[in-house]
Amino acid sequence: HDRVVLLPEVGVDPTVFKERIPTDSERLTFVFVGRLVPYKCADVAIRAFAESDELRKHKLMMIGDGPDRPMLEALIKEHNLEDCVELSGWVDQAEVGNLLRSADVFVFPSIRELGAGVVVEAMAAGLPSVVVDYGGPGGLITDECGRKVSLGSKEHIASAMRVHLEELERDKDLREKLGAAARQRVEDHLTWHAKAMQTLEIYKWVTGERADKPEFAVQ
Repeated sequence: HDRVVLLPEVGVDPTVFKERIPTDSERLTFVFVGRLVPYKCADVAIRAFAESDELRKHKLMMIGDGPDRPMLEALIKEHNLEDCVELSGWVDQAEVGNLLRSADVFVFPSIRELGAGVVVEAMAAGLPSVVVDYGGPGGLITDECGRKVSLGSKEHIASAMRVHLEELERDKDLREKLGAAARQRVEDHLTWHAKAMQTLEIYKWVTGERADKPEFAVQ
């Protein structure tokens, strides 16, 4: 282990995923991005909204497509969420960047993520994230830039996420503070340029140009 340096496999191009555009709209946009497949647990985000009269006043934009879409459409109808949950379908990467810039909070209940590149993309847009504390998302998000919920049943995750989402819905200053910290964390550690510089430091250590093993804040 003393010869191993851990680095997240994911990175981001800050020219594509730019910082969000602030708005004064009282109706917030919460956004999920990912394939609509079982382990992404998109239905958990919908259930969190279904449980909350506060969140129902706002919008949940779900970007992506996949075999779970009919189930999600039925869930939206079952809970009368047609006015606040939007299934946007698949869009290309540039449009994902644009949509993230117009959102306020990133919601990602996925329970089986290795890299979680989309979390970095949301961070680059300056969004606070609410994720499950497992796999890639658990290592990318800190208390300074988002909120994490423990792994558990769908009911547990939906309920815990609802609490955090309601907190962010009520507190604009907190949203802005966490979002700014997320953007800074990306600029410092998770752009492709920053990762190249980290890799260079590892090579310097391996070849003896530096004596100490490099340690990075995100690993």
